[in-house]
Amino acid sequence: MIPKYVPISRAKSGEFESYKQLNDSVKQFILPIFELPPMTEDMLGRKKYTSVANPYEVYIQGVASDIQDAMTGASIGIDINSWAPNATVESGEHILVFLSSCLSNLGCNVIPVVGYDRWEDEEYSTVLKQLSKETNRFFIRLDNDAFSDMQEEEYFLETFDSIVTALNIDISRSSVLFDCGDVSLSKSSIVAIQDNITLALKLLKNYDFKFTSMAGCSVAGDINGMVSKINSQAPVVRKEVKAWKSIKTFNPNANLVFGDYGISNPTVSVSIAPYANGKIRYTMNDSYLVVRGYPRNQGDKGAQMHDLCRRLISSGHYMKPSFSWGDRMISVCANEGCLEGKKEAFKGSTTQWVTIDTTHHMTYVVEEVKEFELTLATTRKIRVS
Repeated sequence: MIPKYVPISRAKSGEFESYKQLNDSVKQFILPIFELPPMTEDMLGRKKYTSVANPYEVYIQGVASDIQDAMTGASIGIDINSWAPNATVESGEHILVFLSSCLSNLGCNVIPVVGYDRWEDEEYSTVLKQLSKETNRFFIRLDNDAFSDMQEEEYFLETFDSIVTALNIDISRSSVLFDCGDVSLSKSSIVAIQDNITLALKLLKNYDFKFTSMAGCSVAGDINGMVSKINSQAPVVRKEVKAWKSIKTFNPNANLVFGDYGISNPTVSVSIAPYANGKIRYTMNDSYLVVRGYPRNQGDKGAQMHDLCRRLISSGHYMKPSFSWGDRMISVCANEGCLEGKKEAFKGSTTQWVTIDTTHHMTYVVEEVKEFELTLATTRKIRVS
């Protein structure tokens, strides 16, 4: 089945929990790409890693187990975009091969991601050729380097074809990801996104891939880039979804699946700042409503989330508690309710708010895409008749 939504998610606890909390009626339409976060010095200093001789292997085995637990039986894409192209574990085995092997051994349906921008690295391409002996199903990830190369059509197609040929990719089972990356603030316009994707679709029109998808992120890495004042709120345009809807409207036969980075900017450090501003990133039609508080080491600290939830609910954009698990948790927090077995009012940690925001976001996106595609098909049918 072709998915309705291809999110790019960090392979971290907050994101894993969001997939666990998704309703199955939503989850069935999602094919996630998990990016393996790099190991930081802080992580390497933790007891569970300092007490073993092979911390990288232990770390990746743990991530693989968490992915399997969150996405049991589903197809998943995996990428090592944040690692060096020649990164290895202690045994000398390449990071991507080791992660893929761990997931396959756990029964996961793994789809490795090929980075166009890394293909010319000899070690990286050699490792992928080894992987291609086990699978011919891949995601080919085209980023800003690829979009730049597309200005020289012949060179781009030569490189792209070399990837397909060298890996013996079964294009009828494989996909291409057009990754626009961070498009927040003034980094990219909706028109620029549309132009890049339209050109890419044109150049690859002779390849019959199972589907193509596009992704971008309008959530800024700095809260000040979205809401300038503490204790205030503002909408942030989701450029990637507006670009996708425009492309689909003018190219209704394009097999282009929507994707994004959820509610997390891809350029921000994987470590969550303990005293980051309290905030809620609430997805709504073509925008996010970002409700901002203040640093979590000031004032009411984490308890400020009670007021932020009440402000969101009174904004007129809040759905209802039954819409998603995330929406239910917003209602619980707003009413200062307690979770089962707990005596204190739920306020949520920074990781838990990643889960809450993400669960609402993914639920909303799937419904949004389904509704848009139905409206588009109905409009086309009326015009034809």
